[in-house]
Amino acid sequence: MITDDRAYEILQVEKTASSEEILEQYEQLKLSYKKMREETEDLRTKLACQLKQIELDDAFLYLKKIQKI
Repeated sequence: MITDDRAYEILQVEKTASSEEILEQYEQLKLSYKKMREETEDLRTKLACQLKQIELDDAFLYLKKIQKI
């Protein structure tokens, strides 16, 4: 289960970050994991990147649900 602290940690932002900063960081991280997944041939790396993207989505949706975004 995601908590406030964990969501901010996953998105690598401070609790004082604005919704725009959170959204920007979310998009940057999502893009970087997607790029890594596409560029690698290693199945473990692909799966790890996919799991990180899911984790990012969960954290983003959590903050959106509690109206931080």
